[in-house]
Amino acid sequence: MVVHPSSGFAGANITLASIERFPQVWRLYARPHYDADAAYIRALPFQKEIPLGAHTPTEAMALASQRLAHLGYPARQDSLLKALFMWRSTGSFGLLLTSSMPACSLSLPEQSWTAPAVIKGSLTFARGERRRYRSPERTGATRHLGFSVRCDAAGMVPYPDGSPKQYWSQLTVLENGREVEHKKIWVNDPLTYKGVRFFQASMNSLGTVRQLVMDASWQKNGVDQHKALTLSIRKPTPLDGQGTEVALADFLPDYVLQGNQIANQSDDPINPAIHLMVHRADGKVTQAWVLPKSGRSDAPNDTGIKFQFVSVDMDSMTGLQVAHQPGQWLIWLGCLLLVTGLTMALYLSHIRIWGIVGTDRQGQPALLLGGQPSKYRENFERKFHELTDEIQNEMGRASAGVEEDAPAA
Repeated sequence: MVVHPSSGFAGANITLASIERFPQVWRLYARPHYDADAAYIRALPFQKEIPLGAHTPTEAMALASQRLAHLGYPARQDSLLKALFMWRSTGSFGLLLTSSMPACSLSLPEQSWTAPAVIKGSLTFARGERRRYRSPERTGATRHLGFSVRCDAAGMVPYPDGSPKQYWSQLTVLENGREVEHKKIWVNDPLTYKGVRFFQASMNSLGTVRQLVMDASWQKNGVDQHKALTLSIRKPTPLDGQGTEVALADFLPDYVLQGNQIANQSDDPINPAIHLMVHRADGKVTQAWVLPKSGRSDAPNDTGIKFQFVSVDMDSMTGLQVAHQPGQWLIWLGCLLLVTGLTMALYLSHIRIWGIVGTDRQGQPALLLGGQPSKYRENFERKFHELTDEIQNEMGRASAGVEEDAPAA
């Protein structure tokens, strides 16, 4: 495979940026900050002081830990701590590991693959033709793939107006003299054998008729006669029981008049001109021209037979694209990991909440809570206040229960 310069520069840029950030990210992940005091918490961007009331420090810490755990934020045993898995760190670490994968896999040399390495080429077939594809090497030599492909049939699916809608080819894979694979391929439905894919790419008419179907009608003894004729070039076909034969003398797929002469301007049956020869049993030969798509009714015809065009099957050349890319799954894996890392880095936030028992600004015992997000400060501020309000309400309910249970003086 060949590395596109822009892909290599992008991979190198992301890799270097991730390496630059990696030490800081790793310190956050490997040595998170657990210890905190009142000064540390008051320096955090978000903080809350909750009076202990009738609770002892141990009870206050237990109630706060229990409430946080109930809300899905489990705390450490020795302190209140919410440290989500470090999504931000993981995203950056994922970028470091994966950003260079597509570039690395693209730059692997062909000689490192045991199977045929990177193959990219084309084949052309006539109907019934057999080809053995040879993979070009970087040295200019070729490598046989060990099997051959035969085109058994090829055709086109037209739109109602006759324009091409879809091309197809019927392919057969032959290996060691045996037919091992058959498939009718379409433009987006390739044949795959031993990792080599054959795509339908094109279809070109050769300008020669494979089979022409005409309808012949004439009168015999006042009775209308009718017969469908299947014609091939210069192969007479019987018309009746009297020895009359019809032969296709010439077929011009796309005729044009140049003075008094008929010429052909393309190999596609766009405006055909059909030249027929009628051989009688007595040796008399007559001829007729049929111009089915031009609308002309003055075409020469001295046969006494009316011919009408039905259909034509042209010999064609089908074109295939051949491809084999053994490293593509590594590329897709690298892309998947890269997108996953980017998603985690951009949309997931690393947040932490610390809690200790100390004194508030009036010198009264209080539970000091502080928090810090890596990003999305507005969302974290709302969530932090919801959590601290829940803890304060829980401690208030517990304090009310203690006062009700206290004996009267």
